[in-house]
Amino acid sequence: MSYKRFISFFVHPPVFLFFLALLAYAPFFWERGFYWDELPWTWVYFQLGPEALTKLFSTSRPFWGMLYQVLLPLVGPNPLVWQVLVIPLRWGTAALVWLLLRQVWQRDERPALWTAALFLVYPGLGQNYISLMYTHFYIIFCAFLASLWLSLLAVRREQAWLHLPALLLGFVNLLTMEYFYFLEFFRAVLFFTILPAGPFWQKVRRVAALYWPYFLLIVGISVWRAFFFENQNASYGYQTLEDLRANFILGIGKLLLNMLIAFWVTVPANWLYPFQGMDQASLGRLTVIAASALALAGTLFAGLVLFIHRNRLPESEYQSWTKSAFWLGLAAWVLGGGAFWLVGERTLPQLTFSADRFLLSFMLGSSLMLAALIGWLGNKLRLQLVFLAVLVGFSVGEQFQTNATYRRDWDAQQAFFNQLAWRVPALQPGTTLLTNDLPVSVSSDNSLSGPLNWMYSPPGGMDAILYFASIRTQEGRALGAGLEPGRSFEQNYLATTFSGNTSRVLVIHYSPPGCLRVLDAEVDGVNRLIPAHMRDVLVLQNTSVVLPGLQANLPPYYALSAPGNWCWHFSRAELARQQGDWSQVVDLAEKAYALDDHPNDPAEHFVFIEGYAHAGNWELAFKKTRESYRVSREYLRPPLCALWNRIEQEIPGAPAYEIRAELGCGG
Repeated sequence: MSYKRFISFFVHPPVFLFFLALLAYAPFFWERGFYWDELPWTWVYFQLGPEALTKLFSTSRPFWGMLYQVLLPLVGPNPLVWQVLVIPLRWGTAALVWLLLRQVWQRDERPALWTAALFLVYPGLGQNYISLMYTHFYIIFCAFLASLWLSLLAVRREQAWLHLPALLLGFVNLLTMEYFYFLEFFRAVLFFTILPAGPFWQKVRRVAALYWPYFLLIVGISVWRAFFFENQNASYGYQTLEDLRANFILGIGKLLLNMLIAFWVTVPANWLYPFQGMDQASLGRLTVIAASALALAGTLFAGLVLFIHRNRLPESEYQSWTKSAFWLGLAAWVLGGGAFWLVGERTLPQLTFSADRFLLSFMLGSSLMLAALIGWLGNKLRLQLVFLAVLVGFSVGEQFQTNATYRRDWDAQQAFFNQLAWRVPALQPGTTLLTNDLPVSVSSDNSLSGPLNWMYSPPGGMDAILYFASIRTQEGRALGAGLEPGRSFEQNYLATTFSGNTSRVLVIHYSPPGCLRVLDAEVDGVNRLIPAHMRDVLVLQNTSVVLPGLQANLPPYYALSAPGNWCWHFSRAELARQQGDWSQVVDLAEKAYALDDHPNDPAEHFVFIEGYAHAGNWELAFKKTRESYRVSREYLRPPLCALWNRIEQEIPGAPAYEIRAELGCGG
């Protein structure tokens, strides 16, 4: 292949978009895993069975659920494969945007290429790394975009048979999802745009003649959704319609305000988002350096390709497409929000998880409008290309920052469940785990109940559930009726129902770099290093639900942490203390303190203090007490005093008075 042919191939728009997709979404793909709804969905399918997954989707998107039934057994619960699979599908949506818009503007390739590049790196949508879910999202999005493209191709080439696959793909979109539902009407706008110039009403009649099969399709499916699909409003009601019925004028005002807020978020704020300063404290120095390097690489790469690929049109035609592109973009934006306008403020898009998913249907309109605004810079083509390249490059850098968040989340998940497996080999059926808000930002307690049950429940069963205490003890939540023992409750998990009781509760705390701890009601109840809401729920603590002698079965997608670090010794020591095996506690203490490691929470000394005390080694018990106390006398005095009160009660003749006096314990 000659040099010129190589360059020509490399700058071909789909090829350029493919490499841009790799730059934006491929870095460290092997360090990402499962998040959010992927965790329960994989558990439901592989542990409860395909029928349970059908039941799970039956209340929202039953036909979308069928797609999962096809792909899950083919790919399996392997996050690495899903992370690879989602990248070409994300590229596919951008390539189809390019193909679609090339049918609109056939002489000038700028609007198609510019819009597709912006669409591909759309910075506000940070959920591209939830790969299993977004693989299925993008399959539907690709089907819809391909449907639009084929219908325009049918008109341009006057090949009516192309409307048949277009109708079929449009049917797939309308039947499976609501995100792109109202974008179906955008097809009519595209038809109007590409038809030859002529009298307005003549063009309208021509559009009607072309669009009527698609219109009948959307009417038919809408009738099914409205009158035959029983769970149409299972997740969200039509708040806007209720507001309009209550007060039409106020309802219209509220709708317009919601649209204004959504416009700000999805258009100006979204494109300004990559230019906010990087927070080195939360991201880390290496991540900031890497994100900056990728932003620079993305800018140079996009700028080079766009410059090579620039148009050579007469100056008089430089702006011929910008006006139509802007109005097309605005139409796509308004129609893209159709489902959200009906539901109201509950689904307003935001630039943070999890409401950033609502940006998905606004991406096309937002990207097209921005491409038009760049085109309005006039005849200054170099300035346009620089502006566009910087936007693309910095959006790549922003995606890398989001990528880092997902990788940290995956590490936190794996560490949490590995340490839980060390500390809790098995659980009594019907156990509820109450935890602090875990250091994960893209998974919820509801999500994490999936891998929890993979570990502790037999196939086909749901014997455990995980609750964030700060949320589930609020009024109206599962435990909002009160924290007294003996209260039964149920949690509908869609695929099945968990039946729990407040007498079967295990309270745990995990705040890395500290180790996971099963909280000690007697000692941690006065430990102000533990959040107040966690101390409150300790009245329900029942460590007897921990069943020793077995081994938790980690889901296959979690990497097994090698035993032998500080937290492994600490976890096994706590389990041994629960069983009253003090010789094992002391043995683990000797090995733990000999490591090139150390506790990151002073409370991690407590189990070893108690072990040394029961072994009669008062010197080491006092030494570790003093080490803990020096961390914070104000905060550590109450729990250490409670610990030594218990030691004094359990060990006759214990010389606890000496250390109690040193600590300043009363009584």
